[in-house]
Amino acid sequence: MAILNLKGRYFRFYPTGNPLGYIEEDLSLDSTKTAFLLVDVYGPHFAKKSPAPAYRTSKFFDEAHLSEKEFELKNDVVVNHIKPALDAARKIGLSIVYVNNSSPRIALLRSEYGKMLEKAEDMKVEEVFSEECVDAKEYVYGQSKHLRLSPIIAPQKGDFFIRKHVYSGFFDSRLDTLLRNLEIKNLICVGFRVDVCLLTTMLDALYQNYKVILIRDCTLACELPEEIEGLKFTKRMTKWVECFIGSTITSTDFIKACRMR
Repeated sequence: MAILNLKGRYFRFYPTGNPLGYIEEDLSLDSTKTAFLLVDVYGPHFAKKSPAPAYRTSKFFDEAHLSEKEFELKNDVVVNHIKPALDAARKIGLSIVYVNNSSPRIALLRSEYGKMLEKAEDMKVEEVFSEECVDAKEYVYGQSKHLRLSPIIAPQKGDFFIRKHVYSGFFDSRLDTLLRNLEIKNLICVGFRVDVCLLTTMLDALYQNYKVILIRDCTLACELPEEIEGLKFTKRMTKWVECFIGSTITSTDFIKACRMR
């Protein structure tokens, strides 16, 4: 049995009013029962920012709508943190699982989820999540660029790919079945965003009794303009994960652990 030894961090949220705070724990994971889970990792699509697309979407769902600062931050996360961690996971033979947005033909525009996205994000989910490489009988066929995977982060032969149609990758999808077939017990999680899709996927993973480990420099939250300096909301949501979902590690420590395995 090949063991992956990690030093995880979590937050002790007790006692009330004076929490004990951060503490580290030793995590010894059977690599044959551990998967590297990427949630909604598409970019970077462009060497520099492109004009926003004609279809309706918000900055949280398309890189063309990001500010220059947000664009640079997300590219940095993907190129300098997620990609090296993914390469390390592949080298030691971890199961690689992509969980990405999609638009099955289930009348998403009429769902409360679809209505909420249109109200809060000014986006029509079936347009933004349409794809060209799908069976048009089952999925909404279209030419949205949002779901196109960058070559530097795209799945390789032997990787697994799951389509989701709400925030959580577990709801109404094949993800749990896949992980059970692979006999996975531990999930190393990266992707976007730590306050929306990645968060809800990790929550459902916890409810399904998977051990969740977030690589904390491999994600971002939906930062408001007044909070983006210093990534205040990203750090707050990371601490929330460390309180209530699982441990976190850094990409540097994960890569080092993979090399030492």
